[in-house]
Amino acid sequence: MALGGVLAVSLSVAAGRAIFDGSRHAGLWIACLAVAAAVAGGLVWRVSGPLKTAVDRAPYRRQAVALYLEAAGVAIAVIAGRAYESWIIAVTGVIVMSLFAVAFVRVPDDTATPAARVRRGLDGLFIAGCVLFSHWMLMPPATAERVLEQYYLVLIPAVAATAMAGIGVVAVIRATAHRRRYLLLVGSLSVVAAAHVGVVLASVGELSIWQCRMLVLVWGAGCLVSAGAAWLARRFPGPATAVPLPRVDVAVTLVPAVGASATALYHGYVVGPLGPDAIITAMAVVGVLSVRQVLARIDVRRYARVLSDREAYYRSIVSGSSDITTVVDFDGRMRFQAASAPWRCHADPTRINGVPFTDMVHPDDAATVERQLTTLVAGEPGQRIRIDARIKDADGEWRDTESIVADQRDNPKVDGLVIRTRDVGERRALERELAKLAFTDPLTTLSNRRALLRTLESDVAGGSMPCTLLAVDLDGFKNVNDTRGHDIGDAVLVEVAKRLRESLRPTDVAARLGGDEFAVLLWCPPERGYEIAERLLAVLAEPYRFDGHASVFLSSSIGLAGCATADDVQALLRNADLALRSAKQQGKNQIEAYDELFEKRVRRRNVLEHELHGAINRGELYLEYQPVISLPHRRVVGAEALLRWQHPTLGAVSPGEFIPVVEDAGLSSDLATWTLGQVAERLAVWKAGGHPAWVSINLSPRQLHSRLFATDLAQALLSKGVPPSRLVVEVTEHDVAQDMDILVAQLGALRGTGVRIALDDFGAGYSSLGQLHRLPVDILKIDRDLVAGSDEGAAPLADVVVRLGERLGLAVIAEGVETETQLDVVKQAGCAMVQGYLLARPMAVAKIDAMLRDDIRLHQAQPLAIES
Repeated sequence: MALGGVLAVSLSVAAGRAIFDGSRHAGLWIACLAVAAAVAGGLVWRVSGPLKTAVDRAPYRRQAVALYLEAAGVAIAVIAGRAYESWIIAVTGVIVMSLFAVAFVRVPDDTATPAARVRRGLDGLFIAGCVLFSHWMLMPPATAERVLEQYYLVLIPAVAATAMAGIGVVAVIRATAHRRRYLLLVGSLSVVAAAHVGVVLASVGELSIWQCRMLVLVWGAGCLVSAGAAWLARRFPGPATAVPLPRVDVAVTLVPAVGASATALYHGYVVGPLGPDAIITAMAVVGVLSVRQVLARIDVRRYARVLSDREAYYRSIVSGSSDITTVVDFDGRMRFQAASAPWRCHADPTRINGVPFTDMVHPDDAATVERQLTTLVAGEPGQRIRIDARIKDADGEWRDTESIVADQRDNPKVDGLVIRTRDVGERRALERELAKLAFTDPLTTLSNRRALLRTLESDVAGGSMPCTLLAVDLDGFKNVNDTRGHDIGDAVLVEVAKRLRESLRPTDVAARLGGDEFAVLLWCPPERGYEIAERLLAVLAEPYRFDGHASVFLSSSIGLAGCATADDVQALLRNADLALRSAKQQGKNQIEAYDELFEKRVRRRNVLEHELHGAINRGELYLEYQPVISLPHRRVVGAEALLRWQHPTLGAVSPGEFIPVVEDAGLSSDLATWTLGQVAERLAVWKAGGHPAWVSINLSPRQLHSRLFATDLAQALLSKGVPPSRLVVEVTEHDVAQDMDILVAQLGALRGTGVRIALDDFGAGYSSLGQLHRLPVDILKIDRDLVAGSDEGAAPLADVVVRLGERLGLAVIAEGVETETQLDVVKQAGCAMVQGYLLARPMAVAKIDAMLRDDIRLHQAQPLAIES
């Protein structure tokens, strides 16, 4: 801000003096130059402000400061008068061009360090020195002498401008991004620098008025273009990586040096010996080059030291490794071995060329190793395998080793198999001691869960070999334990483990995870894994025979997940479990591969279970009522309460989706209590309005088996003053087939409170007539499939159910009536009540309340069906 104030005052005074001092013909245009520089500096400073990093802003901020100083210096020169004008402008030029050079040095490159910036500056000075020297050598001696005597003030900024341009050229060539933008910046500021030299020349009176005017245009254009470079940096801030130009960099440095040498030879041959001025210039250039070489020498030593330290670092790492690296040809013969471990495979590694790798392997392991190497060579390039074998060391002792073999045939520098061998003798000894305790199932001697996880973590995670994980579960094994005893159950598990071992390859891993859950890790793609799973399914389904005991028959369910389906071990286990869960849901005794759609369904179910907790308190659950209509008068005699869920983000969730989740989440009791409260409140409203309609609610066996449910139901109705006969409890025919005795007792208790019982979905095929006679029910609801079948000629079935209800003294409701044909069939069967979309869909509370009010007005004199 202070610099801006001083600059504004200086410009004002300079402009005034230039205008009113008619004796100074150049004052006005010099003032114009100052204004142009000031405006350009302000634009550059303002435009470069939003740039993201200080590195990006640095060149432009220095450019702006230099332009401010340019404007201030020229303005001060105008104010100072003609006696000091030339000196001030010349000195200002040197300062400004130095700042320009600093701005160029700050252009980002690969090594944005202080030393790199110094090298860039020295290279630019060397180029500029060579150019100046060449130009000086080609200048006639008389002209050079006159320049030194009369135009030394012009020579000083000219030298500075040349040095600045040299540094700028180096900066542009070595820029790693936005080279065109920086080329525009260097070019425009070089124009400004050249114009400044012209101003100095004009200040000593060497330019005419029209030349001065042209100088103003050139100056203004350079300032404007330099501001445009800053604007481009702001307008296009994205990365624009520049291609390195090493050859151009060398050429830009070499050509001026060759030119300087050539002009020196020319001067010595044509003109004569070099004068003191030329010698001084040459010494300056040589001095810059010497300093640059010293820095280069320092850099070389530093880089050599870094490389030496890095090499020593990696050498120390390698020397501390316990691996022996061997390169083997595709025929199994060794051609190189580097032993950094304290033990060696051969007394003299230089004599192993041509020796078969299997010569060092124990005879019992040689065939396996040779087969593994042959399989690897026959496969696709780039594969890796692990070899466990005993290898003889230089002392003739056998060592337990583990080797990782990598196929490097795609690497032309290797073109062979790279084997990294590690001594694992101590580890194997410890493993043999602890394996049975830590990594083996004590009953089946298979691997346990910990061993499987270890294998997955070490061999599967991050590996490139295809693999498949099978999750195996025995269907109905709990019944074996419960009916045949745990001894037989244990014998079955042992036999299952034996069959798994006999059906798998030696490299495959079978594990018992717990109970009747097993897992199998197969080193093959999922397609091949499915074939193995089919074989296991058949093997495990064979009868289990034990001496003195009856055979045990079991089936199994298998879930399959390829290792490529998961990013980590836990995800792989989860995928296999999900596939097993899908197999069980599909009916057991089958194989299911991991499916993302099934996982999405499971995730959806988990979300529903989570969101159901608190749904009542959040007011997301509500009831709709589907009227039950009497025939033939079509009067509303009752309604079925249907639970609905409107979630703020999930939207409307269908009952078929969330009702099973309610059962599994243990929320049945809470929802039943809430439903009772809502229904009791609605029945109280209808009773106060004079309508005797009843409401039915659906209950699950879990709710019925609650000992306190009957008490809670009676209290809910009593608190609202509702007669128990207005409530109907529905149970499905499928539920009746389970725990018949307990269900009869629970329904009897409910009926004792005065509520009525309805058997829903009657005719689905589960209950017998004897069971129906035992059940304390009042209403039969014909299954919708029997009613829907009326369109295909199933009318006699509906008629049979109605007649059965009449013989047993039960009311009958036909549900699922959706067409006029179905309604006619139900009427012909003599059914007194119907329920379905044809007559009324499920509706909100307000709508059914209005429907009941209309029903009262239309049918006041007609009695309701099944009124108590």
